Amino acid sequence: MNDFDKYYEAEEPGRRERAYGWATAIGLQDVDGLKPSHYLIETAKRNIEGEISADEARRLVDEYYEVRGEHDIPEDTVEADKVSARINQLIRSPSFRLVPEFYIALHGQIFEGVFPHAGSIRTVNISKREWVLNGDTVDYEIESEIEKTLAYDFAQEAKFKYKGLSEDRFIEHFASFISNIWQVHPFREGNTRTTALFAIKYLRSKGFSVENNLFAQKSFYFRNALVRANYANQSLGVERTTLYLEEFFKVLLYGDEIELHNRFLKIGQEYGTTAAVAIADLHRQDDVINGVINKPDVGINVGIKHVDDVINRQDDVINGVIKFTEKEELAVKAFIRDPKLSAMKLAELIGVKHRQAQRIIASLKEKAGLRREGARKNGRWVFGG
Repeated sequence: MNDFDKYYEAEEPGRRERAYGWATAIGLQDVDGLKPSHYLIETAKRNIEGEISADEARRLVDEYYEVRGEHDIPEDTVEADKVSARINQLIRSPSFRLVPEFYIALHGQIFEGVFPHAGSIRTVNISKREWVLNGDTVDYEIESEIEKTLAYDFAQEAKFKYKGLSEDRFIEHFASFISNIWQVHPFREGNTRTTALFAIKYLRSKGFSVENNLFAQKSFYFRNALVRANYANQSLGVERTTLYLEEFFKVLLYGDEIELHNRFLKIGQEYGTTAAVAIADLHRQDDVINGVINKPDVGINVGIKHVDDVINRQDDVINGVIKFTEKEELAVKAFIRDPKLSAMKLAELIGVKHRQAQRIIASLKEKAGLRREGARKNGRWVFGG
């Protein structure tokens, strides 16, 4: 969003807020690969600078296409412009209700005049090939159960009490709720953009300003995190996890310094990395390691000494490629000693909270090709390709 960078440091708070609103609205179009026109960017700048209101900006965009007609302009551009203007307008509005009707109406307001089915619940079942799942799809709610499932999710959320929760617990529950309503996928198109706007308005209703451009920069990551939160594949050892979505919201709300990269979310991506190859090479020297893994009666201390040698080797294979934190090193040792460890048990062994253990596992998947083999209950952790 280089077009708006100069406004983020503006002394006038209203100008900064307007810039972030437009950055978010336009950035969310990335989830469907849509790019706005030059006209939309210039109209947005007029609004940011206070020359016109958000309502006037939307009206100008609509009139622009009424006058010019849409036949000579790519449909994707028309959609990006109109939807961006609507989302920007809706972000400013303080209205919010924690009910399915509001969520559905929000879709109608965003996509009015763009989709013929704006604000309507889909009547067909859908599937979508996902890059992050190597072409597989999330199992979305069947069309006959959409209204019932949404009603249940919202009713449960309405009962939940956020007061007094730690930051981690707040994020964990909020991410779970947002993930659940996205999985329902009540609309034929525009589900992620609607869910993102709903999440922003919900957070603002709770007093969060949500005034940064994370949605602009990481909207595709946001979508991929939702996908991973709702995908499981037992044969691949892949389980549903809201970890990535939680980390997105931690950066958004609390400014946590967490790297958000789409490649971290892609199923199997870590197995082809240099780090994974290095670990695989090291584990081919497995006479001792396999003895530790497969023969419980082998002295544990001997196994640990060998693992220390593996981790600390200063050779061409590992030097500068894999750098473990102290807790990650302990986790590597623990998994080699007992490949069937659960995240909960790992947390106990290395002295961290369950959530941190999950983050360590995610990090080791990226750094060292850690993966789960076998069935969910009887599977085991292995390193490398």
